[in-house]
Amino acid sequence: MKKMKKNLLLIFAIISTSSIIAQVSFTNRNDLIGNYEGSTSITVDMNGDYLDDFVRVSENGIGIDYQQEDGSFESVFIEMIIQWIPDWSAAAADIDGNGYTDLLLGNGQRASFLFANDDGTAFEEIVYSDLYIFSQRTNFVDIDNDGDLDAFICHDVDGNHAYRNDGGQNMVLDFDLIQTLDLAGNYASLWVDYDNDGDTDMHLTKCRQGSSPGDPERTNAMYRNNGDGTYTEVAESLGIADNEQSWATVWQDFDNDGDFDAFCVNHSDANRFYENDGNGGFNDIIESTGINPTDLGAWENHGADFNNDGYIDILSEMARELYMNNGDMTFTGFDLPFDEGAVGDFNGDGYLDVGRSGNLWMNDGGTNNWVKFVLEGVESNSHGIGARITINGDWGSQIREIRSGTGYSHMSSLFAHFGLGTSTGIESVLIEWPSGTVDFIENVDINTQHIFVEGENLGGSDFEFNQVNLYPNPTTSVLNFSKNNIVGNTVRVIDSNGKIVLNTTVSPDSNINVETLTSGVYFVQLEIENKNISYKFIKK
Repeated sequence: MKKMKKNLLLIFAIISTSSIIAQVSFTNRNDLIGNYEGSTSITVDMNGDYLDDFVRVSENGIGIDYQQEDGSFESVFIEMIIQWIPDWSAAAADIDGNGYTDLLLGNGQRASFLFANDDGTAFEEIVYSDLYIFSQRTNFVDIDNDGDLDAFICHDVDGNHAYRNDGGQNMVLDFDLIQTLDLAGNYASLWVDYDNDGDTDMHLTKCRQGSSPGDPERTNAMYRNNGDGTYTEVAESLGIADNEQSWATVWQDFDNDGDFDAFCVNHSDANRFYENDGNGGFNDIIESTGINPTDLGAWENHGADFNNDGYIDILSEMARELYMNNGDMTFTGFDLPFDEGAVGDFNGDGYLDVGRSGNLWMNDGGTNNWVKFVLEGVESNSHGIGARITINGDWGSQIREIRSGTGYSHMSSLFAHFGLGTSTGIESVLIEWPSGTVDFIENVDINTQHIFVEGENLGGSDFEFNQVNLYPNPTTSVLNFSKNNIVGNTVRVIDSNGKIVLNTTVSPDSNINVETLTSGVYFVQLEIENKNISYKFIKK
């Protein structure tokens, strides 16, 4: 058993071989919140005031601690009978567009939706299917990329369930929305653009209790989005088809190289740490990370930058609960008085806190800088779920994705948080929305929260501004524009890290030369009819 910890305040130094990197401390502040029950914790903005709230759901109702601007909470209990409590997971999003956050509850028999009314003071529980489902991880995600949020639910004893959003509160069970293998053992789904192609893929962590080694019911899967509404399972070709009873996988860019890596906790054999090689494959580097590969049996797994040094750390139910990222793909483990929970910022200080049932663990902060982003979709879903945010500065770049449903059970903030270390500025922010719109913002203030509305900065998308076509795309040297009335217009080319790599003008032949660019995905920004527009292109 783990050593019992009686102290409410835990302070520890994070030490490398050469110097102290940072200091982190958490204080238990149960006195700030209501005494509400609920094994699955939710830390999202419930009422649209851009502050993370703390939510627990029980059979008697919904307890919400609404964060106030001064760091206090207004505790409200909404009394109602919850038929299918979230004893396994919960996801959150405003799926009917009324400005208040709704919930998807994963129960051992059914999955139900809790819809907030038009002023957020009451909820209605709706079950759209009487089919039995042992609901594990739940997600809200735009599976068919039509601008509204669908639902995905892992099924422990049979094939997964997906619900297509037909608008408003009409969710339709649709097994064809994404066709996964018709097998049991589905524990934790996480939607991530692992291949940097601009659409969201789905990683499925699998663990069928009692199954034998080699059984496909316990082989992790990756469903690559083909961009046409279909998905193809490709885990084996990527080198991540693990068969060792996995429970949850963290997908984050641990080395800040512009693509997502993965840390997976297992039960029957070694944990895995998959480094993305940037060329369509992954390598397991667990032996060199400092994380004990044989520290087995964890189920919760979450990534966040808890000390704001610019690198993602790991909170997990291993023998050492917190593994701090040293910045070189090695990690140092530390003990905490808690080992799971939902992550959010509960006092606006830019340092991430953790809520778990009746416990609120407040991060005491430090001297490192930070920035947070709230997204408001227009063509995309209202929370920008599925969007990627890239920040660029003197340190290089960092990326985050907005996701509803990570880890095994809890629901963490829908805001994007970045630690900046001692850096004092952000050169640019690049936001890639699910709709294809791209926003680009320069010289962003630090140590504050920003609210960005889709299309207000770099403006538009291929869907909105269709009077110009780019060809050939992909291109090897020259990018042509279909209109000749933009000759002489200034053009900026921005790379996938949000860095301006080319400033030029449209030639008399209505093109620009991009031959000097390396292969990859880029964005063209130009002005047409007093509107900034952007287009994505690929340089071969």
